[in-house]
Amino acid sequence: MKNGELEIPVARGKRLNIPLTRHTLDLISQPGVEVRSFTLTQDRLSLCIARETPMIECASTVGVDRNLRNLTVGNDQETSRYDLSKCVRIANSTVRIVSSFTRDDDRIRTGLASKYGQRRTARVGHLLHTETKTIVAVAVQRREAIVLENIQGIRSLYRKGNGQGRKYRGRMNGWSFGEAQRQIGYKARWVGLPVIRLSRRETRATSITCPRCGERLQSDKRLERKLWCGKCRIVMDRDRVAAINLAWRGRVRFARSRPLMEAQGEAVEAVKGNPTPTVIPGVDARS
Repeated sequence: MKNGELEIPVARGKRLNIPLTRHTLDLISQPGVEVRSFTLTQDRLSLCIARETPMIECASTVGVDRNLRNLTVGNDQETSRYDLSKCVRIANSTVRIVSSFTRDDDRIRTGLASKYGQRRTARVGHLLHTETKTIVAVAVQRREAIVLENIQGIRSLYRKGNGQGRKYRGRMNGWSFGEAQRQIGYKARWVGLPVIRLSRRETRATSITCPRCGERLQSDKRLERKLWCGKCRIVMDRDRVAAINLAWRGRVRFARSRPLMEAQGEAVEAVKGNPTPTVIPGVDARS
């Protein structure tokens, strides 16, 4: 690195200078950041960086319930909802545009569909980046470990023949639930915030279990996305219920892990799924 550029030796006495963006320079100049390697392609430079970050001591947990149109984050103290309905509108617009192509040449249609698909991925990724960045920042400020649910295999619920319409299955199968988890995971590890990933067994029935008494909640067609408890006699939003239950189950996992990590002297043992506190995101620069 020299004068805001990356110098690469290409021959004896010859070097190739690639200017770096301001974002890249600000990132690699942070304390503790180390550049491990770089990858150079025809139109892109990717830097692999790492940083050893001490784990933040958390006193509580916060659950993240991922839905098609929102991210509900919270615990029994407070919950917040982050609107993602724009992602659904972007997906619907892309599908409508691609389906309107009438060109007979399959190569041209495939190329145009790929172009619009990449545009959709970029726009949805940017929206998720904004929301997940806020979620992690609030959790760091409140010193709350983030609890994520395991919803692998959810797409098997929306296959042909399962009783849903074609448009409904298309919306659900285009749901970027994995991207939201990926962004929350690497952003939390970058700042040293613990992330607790529940197993499928621990995730089961989080949205239909009453967080007060533990009874199974009842549904009513007149109540949109709301459930009621026959024992507590209260009506609750199912997304808020899921976030509270996730936070509670993550708190139980975190409490069980604390004696182990204190005995071993390693804070990272409290978080399953994080084999190393080092995160290596890709950073793009102009070529």
